[in-house]
Amino acid sequence: MILKRKKGLALAICAVLCTVTLIGAKAASAGEPGSEADPLVTKSYVDQQIAQLSALISGSGSSGSGSGTVDSKAIAQLQTDVGDLTSFILGALQEIETLKNRVNALESGYQVVEAKAGQKVILSGGSEALLRSGTATAIKGTYGVLADATAGVDLNDGVNVPVQHLLISSRSDGRGLNIKSNAFLLIRGAYTIK
Repeated sequence: MILKRKKGLALAICAVLCTVTLIGAKAASAGEPGSEADPLVTKSYVDQQIAQLSALISGSGSSGSGSGTVDSKAIAQLQTDVGDLTSFILGALQEIETLKNRVNALESGYQVVEAKAGQKVILSGGSEALLRSGTATAIKGTYGVLADATAGVDLNDGVNVPVQHLLISSRSDGRGLNIKSNAFLLIRGAYTIK
């Protein structure tokens, strides 16, 4: 029994010594502050390195391989590229905003829209409309006509739009309704009144 206790105690002491040795080795390998493994730098050293880098970039550094001249063609090309990229980004942001508005219009459900005689209601792709009162004729788009989902027919250019029929515009190509007398419509989706 005493022998087993001595063996257990010896194993515990060995384990503790091994752990302490490993922790010490790990701390030594990390380096002390200011050593080569963990250098301390001063502000003047950082400023000096930035100045050397700036000299290399501008080509005027004594140790740099630059000629000391600025390549005006490269700068002009970079300016053009930046201008093109800026235009692309602004166009993309504008398109994203348009898409957000269309999604919001679709998610908001049907809106009551009042249109006066002589106005045109142009529907965007995916928009739905119901003529609740008044009279209107269909406007043909560049690639097709409005679909009358209630009757299951296409409404060609100039055809009278039936009241209480669900109309669907499959594309944003100018399809819509030409209002003949003051009208109220229910519209879900994006549209414009001209």
